Amino acid sequence: MFKSEALLEEFIWLHLSSLLNLTHLKKQHIINKQNRADILGMNSLGRLAILEIKKGGDKGSIDQLIRYKDNLINNRPQTPEFSKVDFNKDFILIAVASSFSDSTITYAESKIPGCLLLTYQVKKTLAGEYYLILKNIDNTVLSQVKVEVFEDSLFDSLPSFMQAYLLEKPQVRENVLKMIQTIQSYSSDIRFDSYASYSQDNVSKKIVFAKYNKQGQVPKDKTCAFFSYDYGLNFPTGKLSLEVYLPTVDINPRTYKRTKKVDGIYVETNDFVKVTELRDLNYTFYKNLGLPLRYPFKTPEIDNTFYSFEDYYINYRKYMKSRQKLSPVNHSDFTSVEGVVKMALEDWSVR
Repeated sequence: MFKSEALLEEFIWLHLSSLLNLTHLKKQHIINKQNRADILGMNSLGRLAILEIKKGGDKGSIDQLIRYKDNLINNRPQTPEFSKVDFNKDFILIAVASSFSDSTITYAESKIPGCLLLTYQVKKTLAGEYYLILKNIDNTVLSQVKVEVFEDSLFDSLPSFMQAYLLEKPQVRENVLKMIQTIQSYSSDIRFDSYASYSQDNVSKKIVFAKYNKQGQVPKDKTCAFFSYDYGLNFPTGKLSLEVYLPTVDINPRTYKRTKKVDGIYVETNDFVKVTELRDLNYTFYKNLGLPLRYPFKTPEIDNTFYSFEDYYINYRKYMKSRQKLSPVNHSDFTSVEGVVKMALEDWSVR
């Protein structure tokens, strides 16, 4: 069921309140340059909880909890999500694994008395439903939460963070998988890789669809699209977003100079079916800084300025010789996520 520690961690994070009666604080919190705490939470009394999750439970998880506890005592996070934590109270230390050996249990009792050792299992009921069950070390059930089982080869190939998100969002799962299938089936040159970036406030995880060379690098202008899952202070409930790469106009906010550039276009959508807004960097500067929204377009045949990305790209695709073999597009093509993705795929093929 949980084929990796990462997927188990994502699922427990999403159900932290139901399983452990804890409030979300931070996932993958940076302890130092080499280590990250799996999950940090807080109980109703303001006690900080540190969770370390392993598929197999050995002494390593206990040692990690000790190190993380010492670090957090000496380096109290100052970001807003930790403002309600009472660092003067004892921390709650929790290790979760499929099982713990007797030697590990003895080791935990001697090193950090009071540490909560929890085992997990996935159980199928007579009604055919699956539950993730957390048990105390004496085998009594602490909590359980329903798990949706979804068997699909494309789904199984995705990174754990995307799997966990789609398990919890069945209302958009089919649409997201359809978009990924459309991208991957367009060309054998397109494959995806996943990346993660961590900041003090947020974590961003991406699936980038592009043409990769043998060194795993992306040649210039050969990125097609990417999904980004962001969570943290700015995204407390987590947010999945989509960007596609299309020719647009880049703007230098200091000089107002505008140049042509293939860049990410953010696709605002609630259901991954209908597009509610498209945003490139030019539009972002217009909204946030008040810079004029202009898309200059110059070729030997045309010298014009457009005032929306859609108008610019419709004419760009019409007049640029490299795109004349592509079918024309109009404003209706920008109203659906499928239409925008197909547009980006076609444009990618001639770059």
